Amino acid sequence: MTSIAVPKQIQDAALTESATLAEFALNLDLAQVPQAVRTLAKEHFLDALGIALASTRFDFGRAILQGTRELGQGAQATAIGSGERLPATSAALVNGVLAHGLDFDDTHIGAIYHATAPALAAVLAAGEAGGASGAEVLTAFIAALEIGCRLATVGAGDFHDRAFHPTSLCGTFAAAAAAGRLQKADQQALVWALGLCGSQAAGILERGTSWLKRLHPGWAAHCGLSAVALARAGFSGPDTVLEGRRGFYASHIQRIPEGDALPTAQLGQAWQTLGIALKPYPCCHFIHAFVDAALELRGQFALEDIERIDCLLSAGLHKMVAEPRARCIRPVTPYQALFSVQYVVSVALVRGRVDLATFYDEALDAPEVLAVADKAYCLPDPASDYPVHFPGEVIVHLKDGRRYACRKATSLGTPETPLSRAAIEEKFMKNATRAIPAEQARALMAQVLDIENQASLAGIMALCRVQE
Repeated sequence: MTSIAVPKQIQDAALTESATLAEFALNLDLAQVPQAVRTLAKEHFLDALGIALASTRFDFGRAILQGTRELGQGAQATAIGSGERLPATSAALVNGVLAHGLDFDDTHIGAIYHATAPALAAVLAAGEAGGASGAEVLTAFIAALEIGCRLATVGAGDFHDRAFHPTSLCGTFAAAAAAGRLQKADQQALVWALGLCGSQAAGILERGTSWLKRLHPGWAAHCGLSAVALARAGFSGPDTVLEGRRGFYASHIQRIPEGDALPTAQLGQAWQTLGIALKPYPCCHFIHAFVDAALELRGQFALEDIERIDCLLSAGLHKMVAEPRARCIRPVTPYQALFSVQYVVSVALVRGRVDLATFYDEALDAPEVLAVADKAYCLPDPASDYPVHFPGEVIVHLKDGRRYACRKATSLGTPETPLSRAAIEEKFMKNATRAIPAEQARALMAQVLDIENQASLAGIMALCRVQE
C-alpha cells in the first residue's frame, strides 16, 4: 500500500480532527446557533418527516420494516408510519431509509451530500431512547448536519468519482455525533465512536435496478448509533480516523486535507449547514436546474415541432444521470426515471410538472413523454462549475430552424433561490397526506416547527403514526 504523508500541521495539532468534532457536538449551545441555521434545521426536519411518511406507502418502506424486525427485539424508539417500537439502532435504520426512499430529501450542493436523512434518523432514535427534550434534539440535529456537510465537502466530487456515496459514508459520522450527544457520551467515548465509524462507513453507487441507494442513510444512522453504544461500553476506536495515513480520507479519496480544507476549519464560525438545498422535485438534484429551465421554456413552442433537445450537463455527471442513453430515454423503473435528464426534461415539457405522481402514479412509458425524450441528448457543459453548483441548460431546436434556450446556474430550492416557507409547508402536506389525514399532518407540522419548546419527542412520534 502506498503511504500517504500526514501534513505537519496535523501532526503538531493538539487535538485530532475527531476530537475537535466531538467537542463541537457535545458542547454546542442552541442559543449561540445563528437564527438562520435554527430555522433551516426545523424546516428540513419537517421536510424529511413528510417524505418519510409518504415512503411508508411504498414496497421498500414495508420491506425495510419487515427486514429490520429480524435484527432483534426492543422498544427504545419508534418506526415512522407503523408506530412499531424497535431497538434504537433498528428504528434509525428504518427511518433513515424512509427519509431518503423517494429521493426527495435535501442535498448540500457543495458537498453533494443528503444531509438530513441520516441526521434525522439518528436524533429521532437516540432522542426518543434517551427521553431528550425537543431543544436537545434540535441541537444534536444541527450538530449532525454541520459535521456531515463538513466531512462530505472535503471529498466533494472525489467520492462520486471513486463510486462512493458520500451520504452513506459521512452520514455515519454525523449520526454518531448526534447520538453521542443525546446519549450523554463523554468526549473520549465519542472520539472512539467516530473512530469506529471509519470502518463502518460504507456505500457504493453500483445499484442497478435495486433499492440499494435507499438503504444508505438508514444504514449510516444504524452504524452511528452502534458505534456510540460500543464506545460508551469502553470499546476503543482510533482517534486519527479522519486524517491518519490509513484513515478515512486516505482510503476514500487518496489524499489528506490541510489548512482551510480540514473539516474542522472555522467550525462553529462559518456554517456549512446554510448550503443545504431543499428539493422541489422528487428526482436527482443534478437534474433540478434542467427542470427549472424546461418549465420556463414550456409553452413557447408546440411539442410536435421539436427537432432535437440539447441538455448541457456537467461532464462528470453523464455516467450518473444521462447514460446509457437507451435506458435514460425509456426507463423501466421509477429510480431509472428520476436519474435521467432526458426523461425528466421530457416530463417537464409535456406535463408542466415533476412530482411524485410522475414517477410512482403514472405510467413511465406514456407515448407522449417517450416521444419527446427520444429527441433529448446530453452534451458536455463547458461552462459548468460543478461541484460548486449543479447548473443546467436546455436548448430546444425546432424543425423550422428556430431555437429556444434557457440556462439555470442554480436551481430552485438552493441557497441562491430558496423555497418559501409556504412552499415548504405545501410540500410537507402533499407528502404527509399520502399516509396521514390533513388534520394530523397540520398538527405534526406545528409541533416540528416549535420543536425547541417540546418537552420530548413523544408528541411528534405519535403524530407520525399511520392509522390503518
